[in-house]
Amino acid sequence: MEDWETMRACMTDAGCSAEAIGRAARFYEAGATEDLIRCLRSCRCDALEEIHEKQKRLDRLDRLIRETKKM
Repeated sequence: MEDWETMRACMTDAGCSAEAIGRAARFYEAGATEDLIRCLRSCRCDALEEIHEKQKRLDRLDRLIRETKKM
């Protein structure tokens, strides 16, 4: 497993919340690997949800562009 500072930096770069990073730190320090993995997976789900929301925004803009071209 990576050292905590590297993991913390990666989580920060990935956009994980301070709360999630705090939970992950506690799991890491306790050696609770399975809980740490669940925490990381939760962060991943949050990031994926953000991607989906941004994709919806892009889809709406694409629709507006197409409709505007027809004018």
